[in-house]
Amino acid sequence: MVAVMVLPSLNGMRAFEAAARLGSIKDAAEELHLTPSAVSRHIRTLEKTLGQELFERGFRQVTPTMRGSYYARTLSEAFETIWRATEDVSLREGPRSQKAQRVKLMCEPTFLNLWLADRLPDFRRLHPNVDLEISTSGKRTNVDLAIVDEFVYKAGPALTMMIPLLLTPVCAPSLLEGPVPLRSPADLLHHHLIHECETTRWKQWLEQEGISEGAVPVGSTLHDCTLIMREAMNGAGIALADTIMAEDLLRQGKLVAPFAARHAYPAGYYLQQRRSIGNKAGTSVFQDWLLAEVAGHKRAMNIA
Repeated sequence: MVAVMVLPSLNGMRAFEAAARLGSIKDAAEELHLTPSAVSRHIRTLEKTLGQELFERGFRQVTPTMRGSYYARTLSEAFETIWRATEDVSLREGPRSQKAQRVKLMCEPTFLNLWLADRLPDFRRLHPNVDLEISTSGKRTNVDLAIVDEFVYKAGPALTMMIPLLLTPVCAPSLLEGPVPLRSPADLLHHHLIHECETTRWKQWLEQEGISEGAVPVGSTLHDCTLIMREAMNGAGIALADTIMAEDLLRQGKLVAPFAARHAYPAGYYLQQRRSIGNKAGTSVFQDWLLAEVAGHKRAMNIA
């Protein structure tokens, strides 16, 4: 007689998948509209049913075991398939192609203001049925997609790297013709440098060019990347920019990169998708378009 396997509770699988993807019981509870204790209880029941622990539990964080990671990844794919299939056959609000599809997006301000915003008209032209609701702050669990910047060592399993941060000096074309020419990176020490929040980025970049003697020149310290780019365009000094900040302004000739050298900073722009529950019909449409645009950015900026 063949034994029949009984599937675990769907609630347990949903709770486990969300906690594994987000790396947090608390965040999973917010996404599922449950209490953290309820999520923990569902996961414990699932582990008991399967006969093994799925998480290595730490302080305010949970990390899937090897088998747990495989199970979570498979569940994520299965839930996504179920959601898309349900959307495809749903006639509750008419054919899918005719539905107004609202997608909630949270986007890091620099990425939005210096790169994404000028590309959104093309998206609206291609996909008039998808309405975007865009914010620059809030909880990631309250949106369908989130574009965030994060240090590499902090990026959990819920985040997918889109673009690493590669930094290079940029300035107004007029500075190239100024009294202090920019023939080598060492010449930067004689210019007014624009710092983002603190001097660490400039210090690291100069050290990677073999320039470590003396202190980094004191300059402007600004806390908004859009303002930093405007200051650089106005000839106020030289800024360190990542490729997202600089691509369009370099192409338009409003900024120039005096040196070819680009150095990696241990951070990047990441994408987080809210899977398995709450996805809107247009989420995959916007995500596919976004990733295609990012791929074009990488080709234009020679990012491997």
